Amino acid sequence: MKILDQEMQPKVRRKAAETLTAFDLNTRQPIGIVVDMSARGMKLKSEVPTTVSEVYYCRVPLKKKIEGREEVFFDAECRWCKKYEETGRYYSGYILRFPTKKDAGIVRELIHEWMARYNEDLNARYETERTEKPGLISKLFGLGAR
Repeated sequence: MKILDQEMQPKVRRKAAETLTAFDLNTRQPIGIVVDMSARGMKLKSEVPTTVSEVYYCRVPLKKKIEGREEVFFDAECRWCKKYEETGRYYSGYILRFPTKKDAGIVRELIHEWMARYNEDLNARYETERTEKPGLISKLFGLGAR
């Protein structure tokens, strides 16, 4: 049986739980808003198209400090760009490369926070349902009845 190594494992993209904007380091102009991200790639939403196969040197300011940093840096190679007629906006996909291990760690921590926040939001719905309705055993034996 073959065991998957880190390179072969697919990376799950996490939907952004907050609005983060990626800026081009050279022009200082926004490239787009982060839609989702993984340790290897991201999807951006923008008003203007990006150039496929171009490498963008990015800076993303963070909403709160992660590992003592207020922003993260990476290179993003555009792999595709598509206009959605319904919204008139462009969506584009990128492969990410990190200049330092710390930048890669910050992105992993950010993705982890998004995943945790998504799970908390998802599970909060079940917590209220559980406290509002008595379970089957309680109904059968009259436990907790008022």
